[in-house]
Amino acid sequence: MATLKLYNPILSEATKECYWFCDEAGTSFKDVDEFINGIPAGDDNIELLLHCDGGEVNEGWAIVDKLRSTGKKITATIEGNCASMATVVLLAASERRAYPHASLLIHKPYYPEYTLADAYRADDLESLAASLRDDEQKMLDFYVERTGADRAELEALMNEDKFIGMERAKELGFIQTIIPAASASAGGPNSAKSAAWKQQNSITNNQNSMATKTTKSEDKSVLRKALAALAVALGLEAPQPVNYELNTESGDTITIDKPDGEDPAVGDSASPDGEHKMPDGKTIVIEDGKITEIRDAEDEARLASLPRKSPTEGAMVATAAETTPIPMRWRRLTHVSPNSKPNLRTPARTQKRPTRNAS
Repeated sequence: MATLKLYNPILSEATKECYWFCDEAGTSFKDVDEFINGIPAGDDNIELLLHCDGGEVNEGWAIVDKLRSTGKKITATIEGNCASMATVVLLAASERRAYPHASLLIHKPYYPEYTLADAYRADDLESLAASLRDDEQKMLDFYVERTGADRAELEALMNEDKFIGMERAKELGFIQTIIPAASASAGGPNSAKSAAWKQQNSITNNQNSMATKTTKSEDKSVLRKALAALAVALGLEAPQPVNYELNTESGDTITIDKPDGEDPAVGDSASPDGEHKMPDGKTIVIEDGKITEIRDAEDEARLASLPRKSPTEGAMVATAAETTPIPMRWRRLTHVSPNSKPNLRTPARTQKRPTRNAS
């Protein structure tokens, strides 16, 4: 498919030369003709992309006729503005569409003020006015033919001389389709991507909720401790022992000298001394009234598998270099995911240049 981009004003070759001195570009009939001649044989499709504010009437009609004479299927897309004579070029396509935020403007043709730099008699002005009315009716005829819209409605819109949105343009028949944004379609409310995001967001929210609850619980614990200490200092209460007991797998009891609800940790004061296997498989080692080691069930299994030196058999114990390092602390980890904390220009209106009359 050959692609024709109409992004500049529609200008004759003579006007393009003037624009060139001002470092401005334009699209002429000659440009379109060369484009069509360069289409490979057998390619029967033309894609017309428009972001154009219009231009000269005669040049625009020549482009329309040239495009339609190819017999190829023409698909047009409004990518931004489509104003004035560009709307006539748009209607050369049989299939017309636009992006949601594109704009379209139709209006009556006129002579730009910079072209009226001559002397005109009454007959000259009347001739110019008649020419403008002819062009206006010609455009209206083409609009009605290609869109199927009511002539009076289109004429009223031309008189208003204002941009309309794509929903209105679709109602009038200037386009048949409004192209949805690809990113919106890919991430719609029912898409797999959206579902995955919702799931991840739910997990993060749950984690944040857990973290909030833990923080509130810790705050309350600190407050209770502070109030208890204040009560003791004021002599309102006798000091209470701060500890709790844990039952071992064998039914014995060990005492942990810290507030109830706080997990035992290496360095805590505790009693009695010895290795105490707990119902969850962990082993708490207490020496000289302090917890010196907390091993989980996997650590115990590794220790049990190590060869031991026997006083009677003289078996050798594996050296440290031959064994897998064993974690010596029981650490409770809580992982909480953090909160994933163009130049606008005035439309170049449909233009028709007056012809200098012989004096």
